[in-house]
Amino acid sequence: MTDGTNGTDFGGAPDGRDIGWADTVRFRLPPGWAVDVEEVEGQAVGTFRPPPPAAGVLRLVTDRVVPRPDAGGVAGTLREMALRFVRPQDPRAGDRTVEQREDGAVIAQAMMRTEEDGRAETHYLWLVGAERDAVAAVAMFSFALPDLMDGDESCADMLGRIDDAIRSAEIL
Repeated sequence: MTDGTNGTDFGGAPDGRDIGWADTVRFRLPPGWAVDVEEVEGQAVGTFRPPPPAAGVLRLVTDRVVPRPDAGGVAGTLREMALRFVRPQDPRAGDRTVEQREDGAVIAQAMMRTEEDGRAETHYLWLVGAERDAVAAVAMFSFALPDLMDGDESCADMLGRIDDAIRSAEIL
């Protein structure tokens, strides 16, 4: 993980700091968020926590997928990944959207209510993907929020800022 485009930490900027992850995505994190890395099933996962007293954790993983010959190229692969990402058959998921950005990137978004280690949580999910070097490059974000905080005005504001940051994320 690097901060900024050249390893420089922009953490002191009042509007946040640039985060680059796995040479795949760059986005602007809101100010004051803690940055860390977890390992889940052998894969590095970026974790970002809002400043106290806010709740929740934003997680990020990336992937690069070579299209199958019958997939319709990178565009077909991205569309298929986006549609699978929003989990159309999963009754826990809702608020599903798949959109095309003006720059050609695909954005998929969904919300899911789930239980993690006995705690009710709401997960907000985003996939941002684009064609890079003849492969589908994707960044998958998940913001987990305790269910009892979902709908709180301060959380709604924070989710709006997260959504803006992810929607304007640059796929590298």
